[in-house]
Amino acid sequence: MSIQLNSKKNIRLSDIAQALKLSTSTVSRALAGHPAINEDTRARVREVAASLGYEPQLKATARHGKTPTMTVGVLLSVNELHNRYMTMLLEQIHRDMLEFGYHVMVLLDPINTINDLDHMAVYRPLIENHLDGIILLSVTTDSVILPELQRMSFPVVLAVRSVDNAEVDMVEADNERGGAEIVKHFYELGHRRIGLVMGPENATSSRDRARGALNYLRQKGVPEEDTPVMWNAFTFDSGYSCTAQLLDRPNPVTAIMAASDSIAFGVLEAARSKGVDVPGQLSVAGFDDIPLSGSRLIGLTTIQNRVEGLSRNACLCIIDRIQNRNKNKPSRYVLPVRLVKRETTAVVESR
Repeated sequence: MSIQLNSKKNIRLSDIAQALKLSTSTVSRALAGHPAINEDTRARVREVAASLGYEPQLKATARHGKTPTMTVGVLLSVNELHNRYMTMLLEQIHRDMLEFGYHVMVLLDPINTINDLDHMAVYRPLIENHLDGIILLSVTTDSVILPELQRMSFPVVLAVRSVDNAEVDMVEADNERGGAEIVKHFYELGHRRIGLVMGPENATSSRDRARGALNYLRQKGVPEEDTPVMWNAFTFDSGYSCTAQLLDRPNPVTAIMAASDSIAFGVLEAARSKGVDVPGQLSVAGFDDIPLSGSRLIGLTTIQNRVEGLSRNACLCIIDRIQNRNKNKPSRYVLPVRLVKRETTAVVESR
């Protein structure tokens, strides 16, 4: 991915790449802090970039004669305001885009189904006249906004969630691996009755986390009926209500994987209200590793899913779309995750 930049010395990414005998895309990802590039290479790229006088000041390119606004939209479902990970990501995108010389306009909307075409019509003049590109954080598999933006040839990037077979840039965590890592941890602690409390089924982040977990358990021979899956929203309330139902069953689960830390907090509260000890009677794990999860008050076992890499890559992708007028082939970035073990999980024998 190549981004044309203007500075006092007119140093471009290709100049840095030539000096180091690397590809331009490697240089771009190194400067973005992409985890796929090792630290030694990143350090060399930063050093040469500084010595050449490279400055990440971007100049927008007019799209179809439209005057550049230097403003990028970020679409976030209003429901996601309850999800601390999403608001952290939004803050990081704002900081990164300012560094690149762009402003951010946040759009709050529940565009998730085919019934929302009228709402899209309201947004269209804003998108066409005031934005150079848009990052979609809350897209779902049945969202109408993505095909409409593609029909308009409007620069668009999907972050956090993807859409199968979509010809657009996508930046997301390795959700399937994360789901598998959680239930692997449960399994190694002796748990066999594991419940999944997920977000919406039409959100690929939720779907893929469940898929990774279920695939691992099926490979281990855990019967499907021993792994209840509940689809709801990425909220505290959904975690609470779903867990209350799981714990009321005749043969309740001994471990719960939540699709996000926000859901996991609701799981913990439901267990507390029913007098179920965590982790003595119930192990709980989340996904995202937001700051509160690592506090001494919570100590949540979770999947670390850093906003910095996701934001940086999404911002570089949308700028590339704008600068190169959608000419480059779409890219898909799957960022690594890792399990962080804390106090909410324990061996099943300790019950």
